[in-house]
Amino acid sequence: MFGLRSKLNRRVFLKVFSLSALASLWPSKSAGTVSFQNDKNIPANYIQNRDVPGFFIRSANPFLGVNAQEWGLAVTGLVKHKLTLAYEDLFGFPRVSQVSRLKCVECWSAKAKWEGFRFQELVDRVKPDPKAKYVTFQSADSYYESYALEELLRPRVLMVLRMNDQPLSKDHGFPLRLIAPFKYGYKNIKYITKIEFTDSRERNYWADYGPYSVDGTIQPGIDHPLDYQKKPLSINGGEVFHFFDQRPAPPKTHQ
Repeated sequence: MFGLRSKLNRRVFLKVFSLSALASLWPSKSAGTVSFQNDKNIPANYIQNRDVPGFFIRSANPFLGVNAQEWGLAVTGLVKHKLTLAYEDLFGFPRVSQVSRLKCVECWSAKAKWEGFRFQELVDRVKPDPKAKYVTFQSADSYYESYALEELLRPRVLMVLRMNDQPLSKDHGFPLRLIAPFKYGYKNIKYITKIEFTDSRERNYWADYGPYSVDGTIQPGIDHPLDYQKKPLSINGGEVFHFFDQRPAPPKTHQ
C-alpha cells in the first residue's frame, strides 16, 4: 500500500538507488571551478539563485535541499483517500517522458527532457470530491503555488522525477517538481512536500511577494531565449516552441 513502506524497505531502495546517482544531487568542488552563485554571502552548498549557462537555477529561499530519507509527500484536502508517500513510492506510478521548454518571466528559457508521472495518477488514487476544483502545492523552501485542477490534467503537465536522463538534482527540484510548459517558470514549483485539493483558489508566492499573477499563463508575444543568442522569437502563447524543438504530435481529429 502506498505510503506504508517499512523503514527497512526505504533503506534498501535508497541503497539500490546508485551511489553515483545520489552523488549527482550535490555539487562537487574542484580547483578552478567557476562559481555562478548570485549571492556570495550565502554558503556555496546551499540551493540559491545561480545563473548557470544552459539552465538557470532559481529558489525562493536558500536552503540545503531535501534529504530523501526524511522527505514525505502529503496529498490531502477534499479527497476520499488521503495519501502520505515516501520517495520510493513515487516510482510505483507509470512513468512517461517528454522534451519541453521552461520559460521564465526573467526572459530566459531552456529546454530539457523530463521524466515522471501524470497528475491524473494522483487523482485516481485520492478520488477528489466534486467540489475540489483547485490544487495548492507547498515546497521544502517555503514556496507555494496554486492551479485549477483542470489545468493539471492537461496532457503536457508532468510530476517530474528525472531530468535529462538523470535523477532530478537538488538544484532543479529534487525529489519532486512540477512541469507545466504553458505556464511561466514561477508556476513550475520544485521540492514539493504537500498537495492539497480545495474548493477555492489560493494565491501563490509571487502574487503575494512579487509582481506576478496567480494565473501565470504564457501569453502571445516575444520570447528571448538565452540559449539561442538572445534572438527574439515570436510566440503564440501556450507552450514555447522553437524551431529546433521536437514538437508533440497534433491531436487526432475524428471525422
